[in-house]
Amino acid sequence: MKKKYLDTLYETTLKKENSVLTLSLSIALLYKHIFNQNAHFLQTDYNLTHSEIDVLAALSNYKIMTPTDLYEATIFSSGGMTKILNKLEQKQFISRVPSNKDKRSKLVKLEPKGEEIFQRCLVDILKIDNKIFSVLDTKEKESFEKILRKLVYSTFK
Repeated sequence: MKKKYLDTLYETTLKKENSVLTLSLSIALLYKHIFNQNAHFLQTDYNLTHSEIDVLAALSNYKIMTPTDLYEATIFSSGGMTKILNKLEQKQFISRVPSNKDKRSKLVKLEPKGEEIFQRCLVDILKIDNKIFSVLDTKEKESFEKILRKLVYSTFK
């Protein structure tokens, strides 16, 4: 979106009496920009989707998870999770291993190849995101993170 359209939006639609709308729309615009920029990068440079990276990110913290835990740690439907897991397994980024607790169920395990690709993507995504947030000084970033964290925790109780 060009600056002149942003200026018009803030000056006309998003007036002081609509401060919550201003916040919501600003967050949505920022999210959309970051999401689209990262999605394009992930697809062209790594042939991955945001969904696949989200699953790899969750697994990078736990290494082995149940599909239900992965579903709860991300924001996908269970059907969507199955598709993502199938794609990641085809790429050999994850494997499905038998559960010690229940032999009928399978756990999702992050493979070294998946950990390596996730770490490479993370470094590159941080470079992109750092450019966006470079307009903020350290104190502003800390305050913004604190505010966003508070909003996110109040939303996902």
